[in-house]
Amino acid sequence: MEKLVAVLLLVSAAGAHAASFPFILNYVLRIDCGLTGKTTEHYNNLTWFPDSFFIDPGKTKQITSSPNVSQIMTTLRYFPHGEDMNCYRLQLTNTQKYIFRAGFYYGNYDGKSQPPVFDLSLGGQKWATVNSSATTDVPVFQELIYAPRNDNISVCLMGRKEYGSATPFISFLEATYLDEDETDINHSVYGMMRNGTAYHLVARLNFGGHDQVIEPWSGMADVCEERLNRYWTPQPMPGYTNLTFAAISCSGTAYDNRPPNSVINTAISPTSDSQSIYVPVNFPTTTPQSAYIVLYFYQNRIMDGPPENLNATRNMDVYIDGIMRRNVMLEGFRSGDVVTLYPVLVQGTMNVTISPANGTVLPPLLNGMEVYYATELAEEASTSNGDFKISCSFIMVGVCQLIVSVFLGLI
Repeated sequence: MEKLVAVLLLVSAAGAHAASFPFILNYVLRIDCGLTGKTTEHYNNLTWFPDSFFIDPGKTKQITSSPNVSQIMTTLRYFPHGEDMNCYRLQLTNTQKYIFRAGFYYGNYDGKSQPPVFDLSLGGQKWATVNSSATTDVPVFQELIYAPRNDNISVCLMGRKEYGSATPFISFLEATYLDEDETDINHSVYGMMRNGTAYHLVARLNFGGHDQVIEPWSGMADVCEERLNRYWTPQPMPGYTNLTFAAISCSGTAYDNRPPNSVINTAISPTSDSQSIYVPVNFPTTTPQSAYIVLYFYQNRIMDGPPENLNATRNMDVYIDGIMRRNVMLEGFRSGDVVTLYPVLVQGTMNVTISPANGTVLPPLLNGMEVYYATELAEEASTSNGDFKISCSFIMVGVCQLIVSVFLGLI
């Protein structure tokens, strides 16, 4: 009877605080690993929850603040029993596409100056090998897009003997639902990505003028900027002309994947209409990979750069490793296109070429690019106790898991 009363009290408390849990309302789950002494943390207008809601093993550590890392990277959770499978359990609100992102900053938290190497898994399958020694003073990030088969999924860390006596650690973990506008039947969000396949981020680049990373929700009131929790890295391209176009309303929302205005309104272009754009992309291994490539093209009235006659045609051919894949034609003001190429077999370094096509008047351009490689993910089955299941979609996950544990002890 006492356990039942405890369950009812927890349900009541959870209902009172559910509105503050960011994953429920915004389909975004942000976990600050190692955060202690407070309920939530607010950074860059975003709410982060302590990881104690989602995991029991491990110990926490505070790292001395550094100008090279963000506030969210100054705490971590490490796992002294690195050979064990140390798992975060994430309760999702649906089984659509999510961006999963994990961050790792060693910061010599243990005083040993020995950054570890360990494995990261998603849904019981290997996600990546985390090599925190690759950049000693710079955080390491792992990101992929995946549509889980179940409404709960695990993210686990484990050391391996071949890596030595590694102690896994993690600084933050995110899961972001890639919301698709069901009323917009003409545009999709990564529409060619298949369920059951994980798409690992290789590069997400912004061309043509910005020297800072474009962060999500950096301007909360600006609906024309990044709203899908993506980070766009500026890509300097010496030898090309940087173009900046006039910002007119939300240019990117009219295209697939909803690119932010900061990406759409800048571009690179050759100095002559007879020249091409060349962009090499290095993959993490030299083994053959199935690549998912997205190229963003857009033109408008130029604000910064040589004037152009946008009544003329900009006709371009897209090549991947010398093979022509697509033709793109832009005509007039506010003209754009998003080209998705998948699957494309690549190996080692992939070479993207945007060349002038027959009849073009204006030189080619390129605003942004995303590259992923695909792996099949045989996700573990959802765990349950017979036919009994409690959904955590409408209450805080940590409290819900406690309720489930107590309740299962009654049956």
